[in-house]
Amino acid sequence: MKRNFTLFVIIVLTLLLTACWPGEIGVDTVMDENGMGHRDYFVVVYDDSLSQTPIINPDDPDGTKGNGPVLNDKHITGGVEALQDWFETNAPSFMEVLPMETEGNQRIFTLRMTFDSFEDFLIKYEQLVNLSPNLSWDDFTDAEKPSFTTSEEEGMTYMSLTESKVLLEASFDWAIDGIFNSIFDAADLAGFVDKASLTKFATYKTMLGDETLEITSEYDETTGAVVFIDQDSFTLTYSYETPTNNTVLFVAIGVGVVAVAGLAIALTKKKV
Repeated sequence: MKRNFTLFVIIVLTLLLTACWPGEIGVDTVMDENGMGHRDYFVVVYDDSLSQTPIINPDDPDGTKGNGPVLNDKHITGGVEALQDWFETNAPSFMEVLPMETEGNQRIFTLRMTFDSFEDFLIKYEQLVNLSPNLSWDDFTDAEKPSFTTSEEEGMTYMSLTESKVLLEASFDWAIDGIFNSIFDAADLAGFVDKASLTKFATYKTMLGDETLEITSEYDETTGAVVFIDQDSFTLTYSYETPTNNTVLFVAIGVGVVAVAGLAIALTKKKV
């Protein structure tokens, strides 16, 4: 009986000491002053099949918490690489699924959304949010939706892009929900992992004109935990000298030239 109890304890501890680290999601956007550009949505996932030794849990680098190694590959049907097939099968037609990348023991999955104006950006953004079975674009306030403003002051033009974290996460929900309900296998993590903990928003990067805003998750040495992005919104402003409108000047010069020429002709005739 004692032996059976000991075996039971070992099994329970083994289950508790195996963990999956959340996929780290983020966006990398490039937009010019006309609102044209592209946005990369990416997911970074630790793949234990790439490591000869256990992958240390980022929240427990010294092992004192007993979190155990990261075992993501075990919990995805077909392994971590199966995410690439899932994206290629399920991504909307306006998104390009780029080839999977491998860096160290991580797999990087990237989907690119290209837009030719800010209006086009909003249309595709709305479609992404509405792909979610749980959310709708209309669920969010105008303040939570992206804005692209332009103003002029003292010879300078200022352009600002503002968007909220809550809507950025909403634009990922179609993928998170689909993966969680189709190829994620939480058999021995039931009660420990749910859809909400499957991913964490870890990177925000945007380049507007020649200005860049980049925010990433950080490791807190005091608490021994990874701190993911927790700010509610992001604003990036790009400024440049307002181009001089030379049209009026050119017209004035043209009129002046014609007037001078006309006067010269008139004087010449008078002398004759």
